[in-house]
Amino acid sequence: MSDDWSARAEAWATHWARLAAPARAALLDAAGVGPATRLLDIGCGSGELCAAAAERGAVVAGIDAAEGMLAIARRRVPDGDLRVGAIETLPWADATFDVVTAINALQFADDFVDALREAARVVRPDGLVAVCNWGRRADRELFEVFDRLAEPCTPSTLGEPGVLEERARAAGLEPVAAADVDTPWEARDLPTLVAAIVDGSGFTGTPDAIERAAAPFRRPDGSYRFQNRFRYVIARGVHVAGSTAHNPA
Repeated sequence: MSDDWSARAEAWATHWARLAAPARAALLDAAGVGPATRLLDIGCGSGELCAAAAERGAVVAGIDAAEGMLAIARRRVPDGDLRVGAIETLPWADATFDVVTAINALQFADDFVDALREAARVVRPDGLVAVCNWGRRADRELFEVFDRLAEPCTPSTLGEPGVLEERARAAGLEPVAAADVDTPWEARDLPTLVAAIVDGSGFTGTPDAIERAAAPFRRPDGSYRFQNRFRYVIARGVHVAGSTAHNPA
């Protein structure tokens, strides 16, 4: 899967990186990220959150399985500690960071809660773990298009109120804040929408099929607008060193 993400990294960054921008800003605000904050972004992708945190004066690190994504992230944050690796086994010592973030990342782990425990391990005592995912299925207009182009699957419940909080508690974290964030996305015309879906997301679909699927969201000028929401939870860490600890690489 990391090879797939690497292959379409440039297209993904071009079309989709801006989608989560409001959620990234809200997450950084809620976690109080500022000068000298030691921040790790898990599943950092093409580096948008790391770059935004660095602009606030944070000392940033990131990890992702896709080298192609990290190549873009390194251009955005040349001074960041950005590493290729698995999010289930972070190559940093216990209590290294003040804040650990993960946006639409932990669901790709073999076990979401285990990955969250690993995030909790590397955050300092009373530090913050900030997790953000797509919101409720009913609040994702983009998925109406995706569902018409792909084999229907069981919708994820991660965006439902209380689910991220429950998983945070299961990982030994204490949720302290949660909120939904509007994350609208626009395409200026049909060719842009087709490129975003096919090149940036990896879905298969002809321009005609995509045009039909997206018809309810087409505006009079030929552009498309999709209203979506992300949901985040901020949780406080309680550091307990254990057998899963890793030495800094």
